[in-house]
Amino acid sequence: MDYGSVVRQHFRSPRGVVVAMPQVLGEAEDRTLNVWVRFQVEMADGVIGAARFEVYGCPHTIAAASCVAERLPGRPVAALREVDAHELLQAVDGPIEKLGKMLLIEDALERCWEQAESR
Repeated sequence: MDYGSVVRQHFRSPRGVVVAMPQVLGEAEDRTLNVWVRFQVEMADGVIGAARFEVYGCPHTIAAASCVAERLPGRPVAALREVDAHELLQAVDGPIEKLGKMLLIEDALERCWEQAESR
C-alpha cells in the first residue's frame, strides 16, 4: 500500500504519543487541610522514567510536588522513600504550618513505592 506524506511523517515521528511504561499511582488527602495529591510514576528496570502529579492545595504544596516530580526521573525506585517532608518544606521556603501538607506528599510517594514493591 502506498501511504501519503502525512501518514509517513507521523508514522516516523508521532506527536503526543503515550509511551507505555509500567506505572504506579499513589495519593493522599486531608480534607481538614484542604489538600489532595496524586503521583503517577513510570518506571523501567527499577529506575524512575517520569513522575507526574495532580494537586489540589496551596501554592507551597503545588511547588513542593513540582520539585519532587522534577527530581525523581533517572533515580532508582527506592528514591520514592527518600523524600522527606522537612526537606520539602525547606526547599519551598514554607512556614512550619505547611508541614502537614508536605507529609501528604511523602505519604503519596510511599504508596507509589508500596505498589512498585508489590510488582
